[in-house]
Amino acid sequence: MMKSFLTTLIIASMVIVAGCLSVTPGTRTPGGVEYPSTTSETSSPSTPTPATTPPVTWTNPLVKWENATISLPSQDAELNCPGILWRYLLKDALECMLSGKELDVISPLAEQLKGENLPQSVWNVLEWEGEWLSYDWEKASQPFAKVIIYPDGRQEVVEGQNNTIQTPYETIMRRKGVCTDYTILTDALLLAMNHSPVYAMAINLTDLGHATALVKIGGWYFALDQHLPPMDLGAYYRYWERQGSTIINSTLYEITPGENQANVKNLGTIRGEEFLKQDYTMTDADARNLAYSMMNVFYGDFGLKADDSLTSLSDGRLPKGYKAGWTWGVTYYHLADYYHPFFQEQYTEWLVSQMLSNQEFSSYVQKSNSLWIEVKIEGNDLVVTIYLGSS
Repeated sequence: MMKSFLTTLIIASMVIVAGCLSVTPGTRTPGGVEYPSTTSETSSPSTPTPATTPPVTWTNPLVKWENATISLPSQDAELNCPGILWRYLLKDALECMLSGKELDVISPLAEQLKGENLPQSVWNVLEWEGEWLSYDWEKASQPFAKVIIYPDGRQEVVEGQNNTIQTPYETIMRRKGVCTDYTILTDALLLAMNHSPVYAMAINLTDLGHATALVKIGGWYFALDQHLPPMDLGAYYRYWERQGSTIINSTLYEITPGENQANVKNLGTIRGEEFLKQDYTMTDADARNLAYSMMNVFYGDFGLKADDSLTSLSDGRLPKGYKAGWTWGVTYYHLADYYHPFFQEQYTEWLVSQMLSNQEFSSYVQKSNSLWIEVKIEGNDLVVTIYLGSS
């Protein structure tokens, strides 16, 4: 009797709540389904008509990356996707918004961001997003979209009508978005670079609903969540713990290109504790390799030769043959937890650029002709010490 009753309710209608941030305590998590307490007769479902939202136009569609200015088309792609769910639910949005038409529109930017390999492309995309985009807190504060699907196939948004998922083009031009917008844009840029498949997750946290893009490299999944660095699943699990939340479970989607719609495959549900099965631990050898890579960059860019005798500066002693010496140290919190050797080259360039952005440190580099770098792991933190000498 109970089974039959529930089945009747499911056929009668569905109320789907979709959102990106915290849901009200006691309500379903985003993407969950609530069943009404009354039944109604069913009729033959009708085919949902395509949404009629006109494509966004932009009068000055220019985007910047490093020293380049990229011109995008002045109008977004016209997406003739059935129904309205593609504007409110992640899976439907992935299918519609990652179509070939949309990828063509953003391809000029994707070409500029594309690296020599997938790790470099991933790094470039996250770095650009961190510089170009900002989180849309105003949008995040709006009511979550509530969609009713009737027995005849009709779809109606009864709450949060304006809280829609943006196309990649819209997010680029508006320069802001929430988690689903970032997720779809990140995957779109990578697909437009011909990196396929890409992945997306709809995540249930203890007090939040969330979404993120992912890639898979050498059997490892990496979350690409709005900013650097990419994180393996174990590090990503702890990242959310540090934010005061715990990952309960997630739905993983695999996306491959398609002309009219992207191909989206549901790979199943991953429990929170399963994230810890992909959890790289940075080693002392990784730290040494990172230090050597950084010294190679300083040699190539500034001609600074490696000299381990400069470590005596830590004891207040100037090595023989030097007129002056300086010690510079910086701690990167949680970076040892996030580190993975697949991204060693990218971490090397990024760390060097971060340090050179400090004018005082940069002035010491200009005065020096030798250096030595030590990288140490202290818990989850990464401690970098640079010894500089002028002979």
